[in-house]
Amino acid sequence: MIASLRGEIVSRGPDHVVVEVGGVGYKVFVPRQPEGTRAHFHTHQVIREDGQFLYGFATPEELALFELLIGVSGVGPRAALALLATARPADLAAAIVSGDAGALARAPGVGKKTAERLIVDLKGKLGALASGGLAGATLPDDEVAAALVALGFSGAEAAAALRDVPPPGAARAEERLAAALRGASRRP
Repeated sequence: MIASLRGEIVSRGPDHVVVEVGGVGYKVFVPRQPEGTRAHFHTHQVIREDGQFLYGFATPEELALFELLIGVSGVGPRAALALLATARPADLAAAIVSGDAGALARAPGVGKKTAERLIVDLKGKLGALASGGLAGATLPDDEVAAALVALGFSGAEAAAALRDVPPPGAARAEERLAAALRGASRRP
């Protein structure tokens, strides 16, 4: 299994790049085109009867969100890439936690029913993604700021997002995270 690639981008397509590593060119499907000529991708490899496919992501958190998305019935790698291409991981998480099916359905290939299925299936798993693993489904109160950072927020953005959120103990961690994500998605 190919877990990551680091090399030179030798060609680009509308939804992929070719990364040369040690003289071998790997076609990597990406949600967004990377800048520059060198790249490092965290990858997910899919082997099927009709071929082998490699999906690349800039951060481990983006890869983890992709893997959660494709774990939902009816969501394949192309739809998951479309979701990640339309919004930042933090914005996708905010849409899922707040139940905003309309925001999710904006991605090409994702209809209203699929968006609703994503919300039902992933709402409880976002805490696990944010805390860096998939084993537990809850997020301790003292890790909400870390969860925001893991979702792509800078330290300052996480602090700003938590400014209008109830303090630890006043609400469950999942509720605090959802409130922070909703507030952050409304800021410019």
